[in-house]
Amino acid sequence: MPPFSHASPLANQAIDWLLLLRSGRATQHDYAEFRAWRDAHPQHHQAWQNLTTSIDGAAFDQADDSSRPSTTASYSRRRFLTRAGLTVLAGGATAYACNAVYPLQNLASDAATGTSERRRYTLTDGSSLLLDARSSLDLSYTPYLRQLNLQSGAVTIEAATNESRPFLTKTAEGLIRSHGARYMVRQQSHRTLVVAHDEPIEIQTRAGAHTVLQPGMGIRFDALRLGEPSREMATRAAWEHGRIVARDVTLNEIVETLRPYYSGTLRVTVAAGGLPVSGEYSLDDVSGTLRSLEQHLPITVQRFTPWVTSIAVASA
Repeated sequence: MPPFSHASPLANQAIDWLLLLRSGRATQHDYAEFRAWRDAHPQHHQAWQNLTTSIDGAAFDQADDSSRPSTTASYSRRRFLTRAGLTVLAGGATAYACNAVYPLQNLASDAATGTSERRRYTLTDGSSLLLDARSSLDLSYTPYLRQLNLQSGAVTIEAATNESRPFLTKTAEGLIRSHGARYMVRQQSHRTLVVAHDEPIEIQTRAGAHTVLQPGMGIRFDALRLGEPSREMATRAAWEHGRIVARDVTLNEIVETLRPYYSGTLRVTVAAGGLPVSGEYSLDDVSGTLRSLEQHLPITVQRFTPWVTSIAVASA
């Protein structure tokens, strides 16, 4: 199996793009340049697919601008290839290590974040986005419509007011519509969570169920049905400030919120996952949050490796 240093020129170009886009320093211009390169020729697209598919297809546990000097980039590239031992047909351990920091399936998205990273984007119409850790989305702007397709994770939208050009946010379960409002959307497993901050927003499921969510309220919906709006659910937007605000939620929900901020596997047993939790915790200090939970709940937090942490009910 040939190492990357002996790969084809196109494979090397794909690797260079991979390194730039997962470096955390890529600009909007870099993303545009990448898409132009990828779409310039079918062979470019195939080289990118070969690289990302081989990494994404590996087996691991899944449940989210200044340029450098050329010598630094070259050293960074060599260090990555040497340490990771990455080949065109990458192995599972390497894929796990890469994905623990940057969700590689998100690299071709218009906007994406890595582990523990929240990033703000300003759009051409003056709207802004705050993207949660390990999240990704695509944008579609036309003269008549502004649309955001949320693929994973969560985003807070501050849509610039435009009565003739609505702002749509699309998830797997439906659409959120406004002409100018600030609201949060999270893509969950088979459902969407929405919080309206300062203006009413319209929500429609894929099956056509419709409601208007009032400011200060949160709601979950699936492709068929709308849930009941509640003020308590609005606390799910606390990630915008790097916090978890828990009001009698389960430990499972806390762990699910922490996972995008943990570079590794964070496991919780069935018995521990159902424990009720209340309080405020930090997203940016996962270790501190786990220590605090361990102090206040009948649980044991075990760190088997730097990459694997398990939470279980404490033995009597």
